[in-house]
Amino acid sequence: MKKMISIAAILFSLSGIGYAGDVTFKVKGGYFHPSDRAFKDIYGGGMMYGVEAGTEIWKNLEMWVGGSYFSKKGELSITREETKLKIIPIKGGLRYTLSLKGVNLYGGIGVSYYLYKETNPIGKVDWGKLGAVARVGSFVELSQGWTVDFYVSYSYCRMKPADFKINVGGIEAGIGIGYKYVWSRKN
Repeated sequence: MKKMISIAAILFSLSGIGYAGDVTFKVKGGYFHPSDRAFKDIYGGGMMYGVEAGTEIWKNLEMWVGGSYFSKKGELSITREETKLKIIPIKGGLRYTLSLKGVNLYGGIGVSYYLYKETNPIGKVDWGKLGAVARVGSFVELSQGWTVDFYVSYSYCRMKPADFKINVGGIEAGIGIGYKYVWSRKN
């Protein structure tokens, strides 16, 4: 947990959020479908929850940072013993927004750092590695700074936490609820 907080703080500081202008904070939840076959066989998909912050840095170009949490129990392939998994991706990147009559479409790319922890009778694995993420979505601005965001993202992070390589990324589809905090400006 200390690693996650430290990485999030560094990404947040480096992003310049709070210096560029208004900041949108989001909480989100989505269904995560892993792309690796071995991963799916043991754990399957499931709910992923997260938070995100973003700010416009240039005309329709936004910088964002965020973190998510995925936790699942499964069974080892041969022995059928219980295994537990936690994945915490810390992400940041750029996205471009196109506004069309109250609906905002966006697409973006970024980097991610995946914290991976697996515990079972065979042993414990604590691992971390860089990956990539791409996301498309649409959000609607509601009254008084509130937004609703619908998104689909694909992440990729190939790591070797044990004797074999796996991609801990995959497809996530979900919804987010956000609030745009408008910094007071001096004229």
